[in-house]
Amino acid sequence: MDPRLLERRQAVAEDSARRNVGLLLKFLVTVIMAGILVWLAFSPWLSVSQVRTAGIATSNANEILAANRVVAGRPMIMLRPEAVERALELDPWIRRARVHLEWPDEVIVRVDERVPVAWFQTAGGWARRDTEGVAVPGPNSPDDTMPWIRLPALDDVDAESSVFVLGAAEFVASLPDSMHFGITMRVEGGEMWAVVDGYQVRLGRPVEMGAKALSLTVLLREPLAENSILVLIAPTHPAVKLPGTPPVSPEEVDENRDGEVEQSGSGDSNSDTTEP
Repeated sequence: MDPRLLERRQAVAEDSARRNVGLLLKFLVTVIMAGILVWLAFSPWLSVSQVRTAGIATSNANEILAANRVVAGRPMIMLRPEAVERALELDPWIRRARVHLEWPDEVIVRVDERVPVAWFQTAGGWARRDTEGVAVPGPNSPDDTMPWIRLPALDDVDAESSVFVLGAAEFVASLPDSMHFGITMRVEGGEMWAVVDGYQVRLGRPVEMGAKALSLTVLLREPLAENSILVLIAPTHPAVKLPGTPPVSPEEVDENRDGEVEQSGSGDSNSDTTEP
């Protein structure tokens, strides 16, 4: 065989061997680096050392976190915050949940729980509801710990979107806690009425209920005749219907565009009502 051809074949074989060795070394380095990264990801340095929670009082958030393995020792890389948030928000007590991974080893969980503000009677019976009208688990018989709001004709399915439920919830939530005892509310002729501190309170349509609560709070600080009817259809212009005067009919009060109350009827209507 020609020596030059033999030399050429040897050179090609050596080059091929060098390339194969280089590829093998690269593969081994890649495998080693991947192994190091995997070991590091599952190591104690990148595993949960602490789960910090805030806002948990009534809900089963701690049990839900444990069920989703948001616990000490869990590798951070295996946690899915969005999935944990969805699981938490399935709890009827939890309105909103936020899960944040604080690398390298902490998980921060914040929940906003629902706080019932009143007992609501609907077609399905009694239930405690929050300011969004959402019912929370618990007893189905009202007690004296919260105001009573009677809407027996309202279907449970429509309760959360009912303007009367939302208006009533806003009203009682805006009142001081000291005024909650003994409050009852109802709907008559499309208007909301309440009994607060022993006085009948005509609230009108379920709008501006926070402002009406504030106006009522101020009004009850004044000396009022027993059995007076407090008219808060326009919260900036409250009126007091004095005892012994005829009941106020729906046609007696019209709200103008400025939210003021216009008394219709006889010209001496001022003898029947007073405005603080």
